[in-house]
Amino acid sequence: MDPIHEHYRAEALECGLSKQSTMRDVFVRDAELKAILGFLARVASAFDSPELLEVGCGNGYTAERIAEALGLCFTAVDFSPEMLELARSRGLQGVRFDEADLRELPYADGSFDAAFTERCLINLTSWEEQRRGLDEIARVLRPGGLCLLIEGVADGLERLNAARSALDLPPIQVPHHNLFLQRTAFLDYVGRRFDVISAPEEENFLSSYYFGSRVLYPALHRGKEVEYNNRFIEFFSLLPAYGEYSYVRQFILRKH
Repeated sequence: MDPIHEHYRAEALECGLSKQSTMRDVFVRDAELKAILGFLARVASAFDSPELLEVGCGNGYTAERIAEALGLCFTAVDFSPEMLELARSRGLQGVRFDEADLRELPYADGSFDAAFTERCLINLTSWEEQRRGLDEIARVLRPGGLCLLIEGVADGLERLNAARSALDLPPIQVPHHNLFLQRTAFLDYVGRRFDVISAPEEENFLSSYYFGSRVLYPALHRGKEVEYNNRFIEFFSLLPAYGEYSYVRQFILRKH
């Protein structure tokens, strides 16, 4: 078993149906979900009965929240059999869970009106494979189709680590199973098939939170074990987005 599959097999065993599967920070998870629901509300206003695709559904937590909040029917895929078993166990009406690889989606060209990811592309550990994934998303979308990508971006991590360095905090490392996107190369590539329609403050929706929780909080807590998901760092999740200090970014795209 390759290291990526092994990582998510272990994640499925450890976290089960938990909200914290793949993301231990609940405030980040909540912000991602809010962004996805906002995107899907935009999709619902643009298309009648849209055909939707979630790429990288994990244990189905996000799919269940979407079904509860919006009552949408959609297709969700993941490459981890263990994660899909958990997702299917939720018994969601109107949600179809398929086992699929982002690099070779099993759907015809132009099958969907909209697609979204939540930290999925970064599990492809070469830029070549990430480009294949982007090409596949573009292929299965219809012209004018919308796409939301919530992904890790190296430039944001560099800015965050520069701020940490100013306070003598060690750098945050990219997780072993991820390859963060290089923003300029990513935008140049997607520009061949998409228009970027998200505003800068949408892209950097977690910047204030990451600055507060990964710079200010550990600096104040120096010498002690840093524990997230507390009331102190919750405050930063309530602030408007300032700066570019988050490595989790969102991009909203429209296919040419």
